[in-house]
Amino acid sequence: MPDSFKKIFLVLLLFPLWGISQQSVLDSLQQELASHSAKDSVRVSLLIKTAGEMTYSNPKEAFPLVDEAIAISSETDWIKGESYALRQKGNLHYVMGDDLAALDVYQKAQHLAQSIGDRSLEASLLSNIGNIFADLKQYDRALENYEAYLTSAQTLGNVPDEIKALSNIAIIYNDTKKYEEGVANLEKALKLSKQEENDLFVAAITNNLALAYKKLEDYPKALLYYQEAADLAHQIGNKYIEASALNSIGMVNIILKNYDLAALNGRKALDLSQEIEAVEWQADSWKVLSEVYEHEGEMAEALHAYKEHVRLQDSVLSEEKKSELTRKEMQFKMERQQAKAEEEIKRQHLVKNGYLAGAILLALISIASYFLYKRRRDALEKRKVVEFNAKVAETELKALRSQMNPHFIFNSLNSISDFISRNDIKQADEYLVKFSKLTRAILENSEKKWITLEEDLELMELYMQLEAIRLENHLEYSITVDEDIEPDNTLVPPMILQPFIENSIWHGIAPKGNTGKIDIQIKKKGDMLLCVVEDNGIGRATASMDTKEKSSLGVKITTNRIEIINHIKNTEGSIDLIDKKEGLRVEINLPLELQF
Repeated sequence: MPDSFKKIFLVLLLFPLWGISQQSVLDSLQQELASHSAKDSVRVSLLIKTAGEMTYSNPKEAFPLVDEAIAISSETDWIKGESYALRQKGNLHYVMGDDLAALDVYQKAQHLAQSIGDRSLEASLLSNIGNIFADLKQYDRALENYEAYLTSAQTLGNVPDEIKALSNIAIIYNDTKKYEEGVANLEKALKLSKQEENDLFVAAITNNLALAYKKLEDYPKALLYYQEAADLAHQIGNKYIEASALNSIGMVNIILKNYDLAALNGRKALDLSQEIEAVEWQADSWKVLSEVYEHEGEMAEALHAYKEHVRLQDSVLSEEKKSELTRKEMQFKMERQQAKAEEEIKRQHLVKNGYLAGAILLALISIASYFLYKRRRDALEKRKVVEFNAKVAETELKALRSQMNPHFIFNSLNSISDFISRNDIKQADEYLVKFSKLTRAILENSEKKWITLEEDLELMELYMQLEAIRLENHLEYSITVDEDIEPDNTLVPPMILQPFIENSIWHGIAPKGNTGKIDIQIKKKGDMLLCVVEDNGIGRATASMDTKEKSSLGVKITTNRIEIINHIKNTEGSIDLIDKKEGLRVEINLPLELQF
């Protein structure tokens, strides 16, 4: 995406490798391997080179090669060969997306490189380890490795490595919104790249410099650097950088209301991104064109462009969500492993102290026993905390998976298409505006633990307005907030009412066939906030088994969220489902949390 520093830079730096690994080179190496069966350093080198050529084309088949290289090196006590084979194995794990396995192998290789004083190998491993910590968003540890990588590159006089180190350091600063420091490092890297006459590095770094200036809202300078990056990328034939830069030029011109220039660059970027089949850049190009068409009043073209943007972005976002989920799971595993290691160290320390105390003076056995019991009790308490943190992480993962409802997006776009086909452009435009606001609000709130009651109710009202349009106004609703509650100062977990409102509409009112009503009431109940969602639908008694199972899933996830809040806040929040003669009443009790 245009507003992502690291992703663009790493892809562009790795891209030349795809062209280097030619099939003829691989065939030649495989023939040499077949003719050299002796278990010596020559075979180890051939195995590592062959695995390297297969890294991006067939990484799974490369693992047996590096494992054989490691085995031969270990048997012959060739530490250098073993360390280089381990680094290549780490590269395979990294490309396959197994960052934890890659980190483990890289650290073993680093230990061996230090033991033989191979500073060049050690420097490359510092860079690789830094990349993994950056992916895990452990920015301090990433920066520590990148700075060590920079020092090593400067000591060895390796200018290309110095450029990479400066660029990666800049990316960390930019990702943490320290744009001035990021710009300073990028400018150093750019100067060195020009001295080295490395046009690919110059184009990639210039593109990231433009993005940094865009973040700083220095739009003239951002446009200048984007244009330089696009022109240079065009000269060297790198269509990935060129498409990215052209999209960004379009975005900045939209901000500056230069819609003609935005359209021109958006169309150029779309042609390029379609040619190289870059889905991310295509999605961004359609977004630029959608905003241009909307400004020009061409609503049908704007809708078509927006649908293309959503369709393509959906696949990109799904991959990003998968990456985010993988990152959270890996981070959780690392924290759990670290907690277990600390527990084991403490346990061993306790045992040692116990033996020492018993050997020194038997008379202190009772005191030592109490000491051990107390420490064991503390360890059990800490283990409970670790288990609870695991539950928090798992619940966050579930919430992340369920933030966006693909069926809702699909139905909404179909509704817009239906309005267009009936020449109801005004209704389609109204629906599209509401749908865009709702989607943006959900994405913006997906990482927040608390938002104001006013924001959440506005989001719920917008959601019900959309559903009412989709149901052809067979839905009525009301929202009542007690006078002693300040909506703009009262905090609630985001989307806490949405599952129950959705259940009321889909499983209570929609099957009813005629107009239904939803009443939302917010009341103060002591030190708790009572939220009521009440409908006049068909009720749970007549609902189908499939409906009950879908409804219970939403209730279960929300119940887990409230249990975690109860644990953190030491409160007694709850969810009560009350069957009525006609419909269902849901009462959600939350701790009364104020912003100020």
